Amino acid sequence: MHSLKKENQSGGVNKLKLFLVHTGYYDKKNSDGFYEQHTNIFVIAKSVYEAREKVKQNEEYIDKKMHIDGIKEIINVEGYDLELKKVAKPQEIITYSHHQIRFLKPK
Repeated sequence: MHSLKKENQSGGVNKLKLFLVHTGYYDKKNSDGFYEQHTNIFVIAKSVYEAREKVKQNEEYIDKKMHIDGIKEIINVEGYDLELKKVAKPQEIITYSHHQIRFLKPK
């Protein structure tokens, strides 16, 4: 049996944290739903429980009848702590396609 790490190790009770929620679903349009598809959803929440509950309200999660395969609480990356700051924009994510990545050049 796996034990859940003690919550709030990375901060106080009311501190917002970044979670990556790995979800799975079956798409009937892809091989008649035989293969499981996956996607990741970023969530800002106070706890892993709250992150799980927020994802379950996500429109795409509901529409595709997704399930949660796992959740990562992201505290720091490559020696850098993450600090969340409220901004006016609801979300801004830059996506680079497979084609764009293939032809990247150093600056």
